[in-house]
Formats: sequence, C-alpha cells, structure tokens
Amino acid sequence: MSDRRAAADATLTRLGLDPEALARGEADEQASEILRGPDGAALAAALGDVPSDAAARVLAGLETQVVDRATRKEIRRALYRLRQRGIEIPAHAAPEPAAVRLTGPVPEGLVSAFDGRGDRVIWLMRALDTGTTLLIATQVNEPEGLRDVHVGEVSRKQLRAARQRLAGDAGLRMVTADWRSLDALVVEAQERGGTADTKRDYLRVRPRLTSEPPALPAELTSPQVKPATEDEAAALVAASAELLEQPELRTWWPSPEQVAPFLAELEAARESPIVLSPVQSEDRIREVLGRAAREIYPPAVIARRLEGTAYVLAETGRVAAARQAIAVAATIRTRPDGIETVPLLATLVQRGIGMLLATATQRHETQREGALVLTPGEVRARSSSHPRHTRG
Repeated sequence: MSDRRAAADATLTRLGLDPEALARGEADEQASEILRGPDGAALAAALGDVPSDAAARVLAGLETQVVDRATRKEIRRALYRLRQRGIEIPAHAAPEPAAVRLTGPVPEGLVSAFDGRGDRVIWLMRALDTGTTLLIATQVNEPEGLRDVHVGEVSRKQLRAARQRLAGDAGLRMVTADWRSLDALVVEAQERGGTADTKRDYLRVRPRLTSEPPALPAELTSPQVKPATEDEAAALVAASAELLEQPELRTWWPSPEQVAPFLAELEAARESPIVLSPVQSEDRIREVLGRAAREIYPPAVIARRLEGTAYVLAETGRVAAARQAIAVAATIRTRPDGIETVPLLATLVQRGIGMLLATATQRHETQREGALVLTPGEVRARSSSHPRHTRG
C-alpha cells in the first residue's frame, strides 16, 4: 500500500468511514453527508487517493452541489487524480448546459496543441454590445495548471491578426472547440495550480464570460476520429515515431537540463575502470534510457498531452495522426510501466540523449588530444582501434 493510500485510509477512519465499506459502495450516503460539512475538503482530498468507482461516484455526485469553495476545489482535484488513474467519472455529474440560458451571444473557444513544455493556449471569447469582443487568453500547463491569464476587448480584425501571427511566427495553430469544454479545462487548471495571484485568477473574470456553473473537465475529443480496433491500435503504436513529423511535436524533444543526469550516468559508465561485456553495456544503456523515458515523460502527463494534441491534429485534417496519438495515449494509460517501449517516446529519449552524448564526446576528445594520462575508457578505445599484431 502506498503512503498516500495509507494516509487516505487513516483520514477515512478518523472521519468515521470504513475504507472497505466505502470501496464496496456501502457508505455513499455517509460520505456525501461529510462532504457537505466542515470536514468536506479533508474527505475529498482523501477520496482522490482511493481509486474506486464508489469514490468517483460520491465525488462526482456532489461536485456542483457543495457550497463550500474549498471543498469544491478539493473535489475537482480528487476527480482529476482519479481520472488520471483510469477511474471512469460518471457522466451524469456534469451540469446540463440547457439548465441555464445565456443572454446575448454565445461564447466561443479556440485551443492549441501542447508544446514540449506542456503548455497550450486557450482563448475564450464573447461578442459585446459595443461591437468588440471580450477575449480571455489563457496559458495552461500539464501538469502544473494555469500559468497566465490576459483579458481585453479587441476587434474581430485584431483577433484574426493575432491568430495568424501565432500560426506564422510561433507555429501555433489554434482550432475551434466547444467553449464549455475549454472553460472547464481552465477552471480545473486554476484549481489544480492553486494560484493566489489575482492577475492569473480566471475565476475572477469568468463572470464576464458566463454565469453557468463549469462542466466537469475532460479532454477534448474530435468527432472526426473513429475508435481503433485492438489490432489497429497496436499497429498505430508500433509506428508512432512517425508522429515526430508533425509540427506540433517538434518541441517535444527533451531539454539538455532534463537529460543531463542520464547523460552523466552514461559518460561515467564509459569512463569506468570496470570492463563490461557488450551485452552488459547494452543492458546498462537500456536501463538508463528506460528510466529517462519514465522520468522525463511521466505516463499520465504525456498521455493527456497526446490526447489534447490529437484534437488539434484531427480538426486540422490530420485524422490518421490523431488516431495514432490517441492509440499511444491509451497504451500508456493501460501499461504505464512500459512507457520506454513505445516507439514515439523511445525515439525522443534515444535521439535526445544521443545527440547530446555525441556532442559531449566530440568536445571531450578535442580537449583530451595529446593528453599524457589516459582514462580507462580511452585506454579501451585505443586498444580496440589498434589490435595487437601476432607473429605468424
């Protein structure tokens, strides 16, 4: 049992809930009552670490009904953690959009794909009576949450120009998406990030956009993409390195700072006085690269980035690439321990580290030219390049 689960069970016990009874769905009413009370936030946080359908059902059922803001925030965070662990959140928990009617023009939404740092841009807009458009431009990070919010009134011409500039200068293509879904993602991002900076407070400016309660957050899905069969998904994953040809993934390569610890390990192994067989050397490299893949690209994080990027790919006519991204995301969620075997991520790590290792090797060799004292690695390299002659 993990430390988080143990702490969650301790909280449940303290609040008078039997963890096993809750998991069996026999304590829903009792848990719901506590969530409405002063211990609601503590219980919500604990339920987020209890991966069960019962926990998801209780939390989702009260997500829009709880009055206390702190408890609502913890419920959203808990639902996010459960979803990341593969627990299905009941669809009925989302508020019905038709229950509240908007007055005036309906808001609009635009979204970009994720970049290599996990950032994406979400624009929410609403036409005003003045003839201008209210623009709420946000930058959302996965997994850190809401990073930036800018609010202003612009003309349609300025809006088009800004969108074209982003596509041209930054290569950032934005596509239309359901504004309610984008609004829910931004609300979730702020609550997940927990910022107290009023300049980055989306909830403060949200009433200018809508008076509706936010929907339950979920990644965008495109109607253009049909689900793949098991065989199709396997083939898509096997060829997933092809996704690196898409412009949206050109910044997904690991940064020098990310690969530095693993690069140091490989260089240290190369200079080690312990002589390893070729098989042992390959196993050592494979172990380091596998660990790098898991740490640089955490499964739940990279799966969500792929899902969000798939929507943009599909809505810009690249349905085949979108299906591939979704297949990879599904595989990662199903088998997070095997992330280093997914060709897309293996290629990112191997090439990313390989390019830096080659550069470091070249720089090192230039610095070591003419050195009188040789390192163990240099001794082995020179010995292998100048085989000993025997009489014959």
